[in-house]
Amino acid sequence: MGLRIGFLFDGGETKELVPLKMLFLILFAAFSVQTYLPIYFDSQNFSKMQIGVLLSIPCVCAILSPPIWGAAADIMQNQRAVHIACLLSAGLLMFSIRFVSTFPVMCVMVFAANFQTQPAMSLLDQTAMALLSRVGGDYGKQRLYGAIGYGAGGYAAGVLAATVGIAWCFNMVLALSLLSLFILVSFVPSYSAKPPATSTEKTALSAQEGGHGAHGKPAEEEEGRGDFLHSLALILQKRDLIVLFAIVLLAGLMGGLIDNFLFLYLFNLSGDNANLVGVVIATETVSELPLFFYANHIITRFGTPACIFASLIAYGVRMTVYVFVQNPWLALPIETMHGLTYGLLWAAFTNYVYQSAPEGTEGTMIGLLTAVQKGMGSGVGTLVGGYIYEHWGPRAMWRVAAFGVFPLSLLFAAIFSSVALTFTGQSPTRKHSVASSHEARSILGSYGDLSVMALEHSPVNGYGATSNDTHRKSDLV
Repeated sequence: MGLRIGFLFDGGETKELVPLKMLFLILFAAFSVQTYLPIYFDSQNFSKMQIGVLLSIPCVCAILSPPIWGAAADIMQNQRAVHIACLLSAGLLMFSIRFVSTFPVMCVMVFAANFQTQPAMSLLDQTAMALLSRVGGDYGKQRLYGAIGYGAGGYAAGVLAATVGIAWCFNMVLALSLLSLFILVSFVPSYSAKPPATSTEKTALSAQEGGHGAHGKPAEEEEGRGDFLHSLALILQKRDLIVLFAIVLLAGLMGGLIDNFLFLYLFNLSGDNANLVGVVIATETVSELPLFFYANHIITRFGTPACIFASLIAYGVRMTVYVFVQNPWLALPIETMHGLTYGLLWAAFTNYVYQSAPEGTEGTMIGLLTAVQKGMGSGVGTLVGGYIYEHWGPRAMWRVAAFGVFPLSLLFAAIFSSVALTFTGQSPTRKHSVASSHEARSILGSYGDLSVMALEHSPVNGYGATSNDTHRKSDLV
């Protein structure tokens, strides 16, 4: 029984990751309260048009904020300070919304709160990837606790709103934000950049790795650390990342339609049956858990392109069912695919982007990932989908997604499979297979030469292929 209880906290991984898991759980529980913002705005007598404007603001913030704060963290080389500032200000600003009553001020407050909330999440992803690269573990297992926290927090917020009033949900945001800040500062190891190598070390490593740096990346990329413009130029030269972000955009568009219109669609189709909506939310949350838990194993076994392709197929199936379904309860089994379209897909995106980011631009890349998927993609999907929904009906909206957006995403996925990188070193979330002496150095934040060489010559590349059988396809870029 003791082992079973312990497994609930560590997920079968090293206990050093327990604080990170708890941080995911509590932070996502805190900001799950945003689900109830439309209800709160309605209770404050804002018009439906005003509510629509307020709900579009987070998409704008998702475009602007994560890349800005991520780039700031990379340039300052102090990701921890930026993360703390964003997390603390996000909790305080979200809490302050309850004291605003006029529409113009509410717009400003919602913008400010979400401008800080969005990077708090993307910086958490960067913190997780940096820590996992040192101690080993699966990103999906950490993100699983975020899904649990989001579901539990959303349910708790609903109970709180029903018993003592919806305004008290903002107290919950502040309390959980402060608790997550305490965990981040006190228990999660600080992200520290790789110490600069001496000229002798650079020469030796360059000779040993054939002109590649300590992470299997070109030496000129490592020299770009701290030089944001140079790093951005390197990003724009990578064909695989350009194609990947096109997929991220299209996936975000389809995800935006589901997030903003599915519940309304099924609610109306069922004759205003609120119980159906609750069951759908529960089904989607449960479906995320195994995919987050086993995401890294799946990515390692089948490869990133295959996982992305499978997730997009799941999106297509969901969109097609929504076009033709007459009984809303028949759509319920399809909602189990939410684990693929969200859990596996986000893990695949995050792993690949972090792995292929030029040295020193990891925060910028994770921020861009969030901005493109949750900002541009979701924002465009919400605006265009809402226009189609109003003028031609919901089935027309789903039809455009199923027979327009979905095939286009498959086309880009096929292109991505031909240009995607295969790494000679392990995925940053699987480095715990290295000898324990090397693990100890990683835990202490060291990238010693022997440890790096051991990682780069590992027989498994983190994407389901051996280094002897694969090569970096985009080296020809």
